[in-house]
Amino acid sequence: MKTRIAIAGSLTILVFILLPIALIFSELRNQGIFSISAILLLVYIGVYVFGGVAKLIVYLIYGVATTLFLLFLPEGYQLPFVIIGTLLFVLNPLAVLETWFENHLKDEDVLPIRISLFGSYWPFYSYRKEMKNFYHLPQARKLYTKRWYLITRQLLTLTLLMLGVFLFINQINNIKNSLNNFSLDNFMVFYLVIIVFILTFILFKKGFSSTFRVFVIGLFPVMIHLVLISAVEPPLKFILALAVLVMFVVVSVFEIVKFYQRVAYDAYRYYDVDQQKEVHANALFEPLVYNDTYTKCAHYQIKVKPETFQKHWHDILVYANYFRFIITAYAYGKEMVHLHADFHENQARRAERFKVWLESHFKMAVPLELVDDPGKTRYEKMFFHRPGYIIARAQNLAQLLLDLEIDSKIILSFVMYFESEEELEAFALERPLTRLDEMSSEQVKTIRVDVPTLNDEFLIEAKVTEVLLDMMTHRGRFVRISVYY
Repeated sequence: MKTRIAIAGSLTILVFILLPIALIFSELRNQGIFSISAILLLVYIGVYVFGGVAKLIVYLIYGVATTLFLLFLPEGYQLPFVIIGTLLFVLNPLAVLETWFENHLKDEDVLPIRISLFGSYWPFYSYRKEMKNFYHLPQARKLYTKRWYLITRQLLTLTLLMLGVFLFINQINNIKNSLNNFSLDNFMVFYLVIIVFILTFILFKKGFSSTFRVFVIGLFPVMIHLVLISAVEPPLKFILALAVLVMFVVVSVFEIVKFYQRVAYDAYRYYDVDQQKEVHANALFEPLVYNDTYTKCAHYQIKVKPETFQKHWHDILVYANYFRFIITAYAYGKEMVHLHADFHENQARRAERFKVWLESHFKMAVPLELVDDPGKTRYEKMFFHRPGYIIARAQNLAQLLLDLEIDSKIILSFVMYFESEEELEAFALERPLTRLDEMSSEQVKTIRVDVPTLNDEFLIEAKVTEVLLDMMTHRGRFVRISVYY
């Protein structure tokens, strides 16, 4: 993978160094030839980096075939082959050949490169991705529950993809046919191509609302360009362009603010009898509990009623989203709200500032307990391995299946481990299990227990309680529960 990054990075730097030199010192025709070559090279560098060698080979075949036809055919016969080239790239008829290459090349040459730009803050950005997915869940649910919505979204996504590829190939062909009249205005079409591909990706991932927001922002540079090349008198032209630019900045700032305000919190709700608290643990944080950088665990105590706390809840989530820390849980008990958050290992001062922010919002002193917990033993003890949390997680996942209109029997899958082989064998006499050798060692024997049941809240609670009691009787340790159908 490092080789791919080195090759792609070197070629990209070389292109950006040579491109301005060519545009300044070359003749008009050579400028066009070099620009076409640079654009195509950058596109294939992107395919190489993010798609792998197999996809690069197949796309090179499509590109060479399309190029040969467009080079040697008369201009009046080229449009049908632009369309054919578009269909080649979109439909990928050589998918079997691509699969063959993937099976015969090394993994590092085939797998897409995953580049993390977030460094040690990756747990927060993974959490934000989970939060955004949950925020867009109503649209995602329609993909499963409304066939017309699924078909409409798929057709529009395919249409945008074909439009982007068509515009790209057609504009490359237009520049090739008019090299003697080459103009930098030709590159405005490539901006539209980029916008179309971005819209395609967002529509595929998020849905119509996000796509429309990006579409509105993407229109402003086009509007500025159209104003500047219009026949309007220069003073009025520049005033109009400036007005559109101001609108662009205002809309962009508004969307950035709204981006941070689009927050969500999916809670595992249960009552902890031992702690005498009504707990709302963060379900979106659950896959990221065990990370090695968000190790500062904060506990804030706010002496307010639940309804008062809820009035400020959205502002708390927005604050955390902006300053890159994670609200892991909150709980009510004896007119006291216990708020728990995980901060990055370098965010001790941010934890203190959040305390000051809470005090200013609730008009009272807010005690803070801040500890380092790299092993997450504190979170396990307070939430993650509590029976109420485990039951609430199973019920939450089962309810999600019902929300997607998947009404069938489910399987409660428990992962647990035993330190004693004798205890494990005794447990195996009571429940069928599968040994997970890849997760086991000489000291620890990890197993999986699958329990079929109906998707009913009370049945799930009863089944989970039974398995946990059997596990504790034989001194087993809980790891995780999942739900399948």
